[in-house]
Amino acid sequence: MIRQTTMCHPYRRLSPWALLLSGSMLIQSPVFAAPSQEGRADAELRARLTEREQENRVEQPWTTQFLGHPLSATLQYQLAYDWIRPIRRDPAASREILTVLEQHAEPELFYTLGPQLSFLAQARVVREKATDVASRSYFERGELWLHTQPVLSFPVTFEIGRLDFEDDRRWWWDDDLDALRMTLKTSSFELAVALAQEISPTRSDRDFIEPEHEALRRWLVEASWDWRAGQSIQLFALWHDDRSRTPGLGELVAKEREDASDATLTWWGTRATGAWTWASSGSLRYWFDAAWVRGRERALGFAPASATQSIVNEQVQRDVRGSAFDVGATWIAPFDRDPRFTFGYARGSGDSSPGDGSDRAFRQTGLHSNAPGFGGVQSFRGYGVLLDPELSNLAIVTATAGLSLFEASSIDLVYHYYRQVQPADRLRGGRFNTVLNGMDRDLGHGLDLVLAVEEWQRLHFEISVSALRAGAAFGAQRGQWAWGAFAELRFAF
Repeated sequence: MIRQTTMCHPYRRLSPWALLLSGSMLIQSPVFAAPSQEGRADAELRARLTEREQENRVEQPWTTQFLGHPLSATLQYQLAYDWIRPIRRDPAASREILTVLEQHAEPELFYTLGPQLSFLAQARVVREKATDVASRSYFERGELWLHTQPVLSFPVTFEIGRLDFEDDRRWWWDDDLDALRMTLKTSSFELAVALAQEISPTRSDRDFIEPEHEALRRWLVEASWDWRAGQSIQLFALWHDDRSRTPGLGELVAKEREDASDATLTWWGTRATGAWTWASSGSLRYWFDAAWVRGRERALGFAPASATQSIVNEQVQRDVRGSAFDVGATWIAPFDRDPRFTFGYARGSGDSSPGDGSDRAFRQTGLHSNAPGFGGVQSFRGYGVLLDPELSNLAIVTATAGLSLFEASSIDLVYHYYRQVQPADRLRGGRFNTVLNGMDRDLGHGLDLVLAVEEWQRLHFEISVSALRAGAAFGAQRGQWAWGAFAELRFAF
């Protein structure tokens, strides 16, 4: 039985914008005098430790001295809007429009004693509204960590708390986790080893750890070697051990506690990246990712039992054996506005014999975001902004053309062709439900137009318009178009 609880968190009583108001009042205080050489070193340390792809921070935040050391405060406001018109399952029905509006206020405190000890505390106040869902507000804990390195010259750092995990292409991981991490770094080599397990709920409207993370222990390893100028090789590994209880057949489970998979899995893989530059021919950048997954999974199926509960109606144990790769290159031409052209191909294995006790379809780590970008100022969903699938039982051809604009902006036109490796009736992941006929493999063609603007230190924004033309795998919906428009604005105080 799923245990029900009525634990009340005190911060549920807070107004969702109280933190934003207090942070704004704090930021309005005057900045202190021009930083000294020591102050510049502290600022460089803060920038290095807190640099994130989707974060916008001012170079000179509000700063004061606390116990003789600098304490800085920043605030980021983020507004994101998604508009999606998916493929219609019933052409006679009215077109369903999916919308999501999210607002984040993210205050942050950074305190440092120098390289030997630094502290970051970050929180988010979130308000969101989705189609046919009542608006809701909640508090979410962000990064919260201590970072230290020994006083001696041995190049090892330690971090503990809620840490950011973000690889260069976001193909392996792009998420925050409760973890302990050790990093060894030299001029050409870096090794990071981390142990992660969620220790408490991350949101104030949840009094439990999200089911997919409950009692899940992870070991994460990332190694990088710059074997020559402009060339790098990386190794990745992830041990995923889900120790949560698996409900039995016929057992009732609260819908918000459904967990479709309990698994013990191991991923490992490699990445090669690099660039060459020629005075008359521009530059060429390449990437190659390869990954394998092995393990054992207990997969569950659920059927509705009431408005708030589901019943376990299926339980399958199977081996997991999959592989994937993603390869491509970007040529930046030696002309004004740095025109760039990218071609890539990605493939995740499929399962040709469902029900034989072995699942040969690749699945990604669950920590990924697949947002590498293609040379522009901002990364975006590299497998399609609208469809945004997981690389599982899927082959994707990608071609892009992009330009740099002004001082720090870019525009990219991206084409994708999608094809299943093995016919199946569902896609893994994605922004909207895809019901397929299970006989054809052609998923269709996608097109994205992405504009990213970072001309100002405090204000960044991105606008994307996307389309997907359904292929034969959609059956009667073949030839239909799905559309999407996405906007995101970030303002730093």
